[in-house]
Amino acid sequence: MRILFLFCTLLSTNCPSAFATESRLSLSMGLDYSSGQYGSATSTHTWALPLSLKYRTDDWSVRLSSAWLRIEGDGNVTPDGDPLNSTGNNAITEGAGDMVGSFTYHLVDERAAWAGFDVTGKIKFGTASTEKFLGTGQNDYTIQAEAFKPLGNWMPFLSLGYKWKGDPDTIEYRNVWLVSLGTDYRVSPTISVGGSHDWQQAVTATGSAVSETLLYLNVRLNAANRLNLYAVGGFSDASPDWGSGFTLSHRF
Repeated sequence: MRILFLFCTLLSTNCPSAFATESRLSLSMGLDYSSGQYGSATSTHTWALPLSLKYRTDDWSVRLSSAWLRIEGDGNVTPDGDPLNSTGNNAITEGAGDMVGSFTYHLVDERAAWAGFDVTGKIKFGTASTEKFLGTGQNDYTIQAEAFKPLGNWMPFLSLGYKWKGDPDTIEYRNVWLVSLGTDYRVSPTISVGGSHDWQQAVTATGSAVSETLLYLNVRLNAANRLNLYAVGGFSDASPDWGSGFTLSHRF
């Protein structure tokens, strides 16, 4: 889902392989709110409490994530903005979101090469309730590559991926390309700021592409804990009008 994509991106772009020198287990949680019309006459308001468990070494990392969702809307979209062709009434629903598992291999170490290069495989398991319009009930599969280059305090990055979408009962989805371009800037040893623009092909023949910009502030509270504050602005009917939230991560 969009919420978990943002959640994972915020934590990964601030902790590239240049900063991973030993095996680490981390737990992350947060709060996310977004609001948008998604091409309909009414707005959908989404609250999420995401939770993520990650284990990382110098060469690879594995992550398992989900979220508790509370949605006010007519059920015409999933929490990540995919259309559902629903005719439901405006209502409040809540429940567990989809489970997402990912595995990342750090193919090229930026400390020994011109740039770093990661490859990620991801599965979104369709575990969220379809009756409550919390998901499609289908699995999605994504393969993604990310390149990043430390330039002093700057860390520009580019990500390119392809997603195989599972079709719900009410609508046929297309497989889509997705791309993200952004940068991180280290203000001090404990503070960094950054942003990215994320784009994804429309999942239906008549729908809109996802287009949204993320800005964030990352603060290292101590050796084990990080706080991330962020805001999102959407530029298409497939994106929320706006959103904001925070994540808190702890390394054991």
